[in-house]
Amino acid sequence: FLDKKNIFEALSDLNYLENITVKKNFPSKIKINADKTKFLATTYINKEKYYVGENGKFIIAKRLLNEKKVPIIFGKFQIADFIDLKKILNQENVDQENIIKYYYHKNKRWDLHYKENILIKLPNDNISTSIKLYKKFKIKNDIKEGSIIDLRIQNRIVVKNE
Repeated sequence: FLDKKNIFEALSDLNYLENITVKKNFPSKIKINADKTKFLATTYINKEKYYVGENGKFIIAKRLLNEKKVPIIFGKFQIADFIDLKKILNQENVDQENIIKYYYHKNKRWDLHYKENILIKLPNDNISTSIKLYKKFKIKNDIKEGSIIDLRIQNRIVVKNE
């Protein structure tokens, strides 16, 4: 007599799950399949730590036992904006393993902070074009530790070494 919809709604409250399916196997069995979402980053909202899930949800960290080592995001952002950025970075084959933090600006622009103390300032628009330009630059030039790579001006790269 259980309604599949009620079970699904109860499970959807567990926002670290995705691809949830509920099947009734008559007469008295229910089969539930779900995947744990991939954690992309952490952030803080009202002094609470959250994971940003690949499923497009904020997941409160204190509900989970195993903490994952993922980059941190600073700034007030929409998850859709971050997932869009991740898609662009993936499409352009950008090394994301060494990113330790992201910073989201109010003007909807991202900064990427790398382990080597390298900062890349992305533009608001045409991120893919800017990344392609940066990758060409990187092949021909040695990027030193502590460099700031500014890609905000279209078709230009401004490099500052500290």
